[in-house]
Amino acid sequence: MSEINFDILARPFPKEAIKQRKGANGVMLSYVECHSVIRRLIEATGNNFNFRVLGIDIQDNLVMATVELEIAGNIRQHVGTQRMNGGNNDDAVKAAISDALKKCSTLFSVGLDLYGPDYETEKVPSAAASRPVQAQPQQNGGNGNGQRRPAFKPIER
Repeated sequence: MSEINFDILARPFPKEAIKQRKGANGVMLSYVECHSVIRRLIEATGNNFNFRVLGIDIQDNLVMATVELEIAGNIRQHVGTQRMNGGNNDDAVKAAISDALKKCSTLFSVGLDLYGPDYETEKVPSAAASRPVQAQPQQNGGNGNGQRRPAFKPIER
């Protein structure tokens, strides 16, 4: 496997890549589009990462996608969501998968600058401090009664 550049993973996105959308209670949220995250993963890993969808759950008008991202043997899992607004269900599924991939990527330091300063250091963590720690993969998904198991197990420090 080629060398992983953790400085590239943690590098802040340029201002022109950052978009804004209205979130809950009218709060403006910053985000980058999924293709920008994918390009960052390709650049930092030499296109040597694995991504897979572990499950799709649709409940009422909410799509939940559980995904897994592996970089250099380190595995992270996360869940993305998207509401269906009476339109194409395929678009909602794709959007939930994109959301989950972006969230997974933050567990490898991609886009953490969008969340603001760290409350402990009052600055964005350095790439050296945010290098991934080996995680054990978990089986995820629905348990047959409409309830979800957590998509990832928090790392205890």
